[in-house]
Amino acid sequence: MEHTMKQYTFKYQNSSGLLYLLLVLVGIPLVIMLLTVWLMDYVEWIFWPNMIIMVCLMGLGIWRFVKKSRAIDTISLDEEGFTSLSYGRILYQDIHSIPPYGPLQAPPPSMRIKLNNGKKLVWLFNPDHPKSAAEAIIFTAFKAELLHRLEQRALALQAEPPEENATASDVIVDDKHNNTAKALVSQLEESKKRDYKYIAIPISAVFALVMLFRTCGADFIQQQRDRESAGFRDAILSMETTYENNVQRAKVVAEAYALTFGPVFLWTNDSQASVAFSPHISKDPYGAEINVIGLRHAEDNKLLEEYIRHPDSVGYDLTVINPSEKFQAVMSKSVFSEDDSLTMPIYLTVYNPKESLPTPFRQHAVDSTFRPIRYSTSIAVPRAGDPKEEIFDNMDFASVRSILQKYKGTYFYMAAKEQDGLPAQQFEKIKTLVLQDFKKHKVNTNQFISKQCNVR
Repeated sequence: MEHTMKQYTFKYQNSSGLLYLLLVLVGIPLVIMLLTVWLMDYVEWIFWPNMIIMVCLMGLGIWRFVKKSRAIDTISLDEEGFTSLSYGRILYQDIHSIPPYGPLQAPPPSMRIKLNNGKKLVWLFNPDHPKSAAEAIIFTAFKAELLHRLEQRALALQAEPPEENATASDVIVDDKHNNTAKALVSQLEESKKRDYKYIAIPISAVFALVMLFRTCGADFIQQQRDRESAGFRDAILSMETTYENNVQRAKVVAEAYALTFGPVFLWTNDSQASVAFSPHISKDPYGAEINVIGLRHAEDNKLLEEYIRHPDSVGYDLTVINPSEKFQAVMSKSVFSEDDSLTMPIYLTVYNPKESLPTPFRQHAVDSTFRPIRYSTSIAVPRAGDPKEEIFDNMDFASVRSILQKYKGTYFYMAAKEQDGLPAQQFEKIKTLVLQDFKKHKVNTNQFISKQCNVR
């Protein structure tokens, strides 16, 4: 048998650089951006340095992709197979298939060969590049020679008579080899038929689809987003409107139900102030705080609606209110007070919107936010008999009086509930004693007035 050998040398592209391409397109940007978002909580200026690092790494990845993807191969064919500088010695009988590339996968004359052991041989070309024209011609000649060799092998296998002592399994193996040889010839012929025009038509179609999507598809997507945004906005506005309505309904219910607690007596130098019973509607202490407008009122609406249905299910706080000063404070008992059946609480509150209590000695101020003076406490008075001046000999009353003495413009509020068993006459007696004590300590009482609140 004549052993002729033909040799072909050409430059081509392989798939070895795909890893670098994936790093450039996905890996490097994703890692750098996640790292940047995390580091910006600690280093505010890290954004632009990281962007420069990302660009440099992407440039390095592109360079590695281009370098790794370029290769030179020299192929020598003979009757038994071919020897490749890139892939080594390949026998024709080791070839499993030569699957042709689709129109969008790779342009001609690109080719791939799959071996019986699963290994793939890949040669890729870019026919649009001027320098690839000569390489494509050489590779096309190699494909033609390979087809010729495979055709000869297929004809030889068909013409070869079966051995006399061949078993059934040997005949099956021979038939399989014949079928494989025929399939390789047809696959390679199909690959040779591919023309450059086959790749141009799908690209034009894809381009047309892209342009159609950019014009019509963009409008459709925008309309869909507008409808979703409008629906979300309407839901938020509806929730806000429901919340405002529930607040107004709750106020009406609270005013009506608070009348069952009886009158409240108030003595103050704030002519715009009044006292009222405000429902203590508390939130779930274990629930998440939602600060999004609209959504944050979802839980509030549930609590308000439950209160409106059952106003007796919550506690009520005695609250002093001045709408013009936008001031509201709960009048609470002293931390030193104890429940005693022989005494009743008198609630005391002071408020100065223009002054702030000084920072304690040797304590460094770390917050410069202005906080007006606001202090609430109480004193206990006996239920029976006339009150005495001794009821003022305690730290709670002294603290309130000292604030009035030191800070001009301080509002003073003294209140008592008839519900606690304190009649109006007893409150007047206590007011007289407080008035005498204030004058004794030179506290101006010219602006003080008496009010009766929580009545029809």
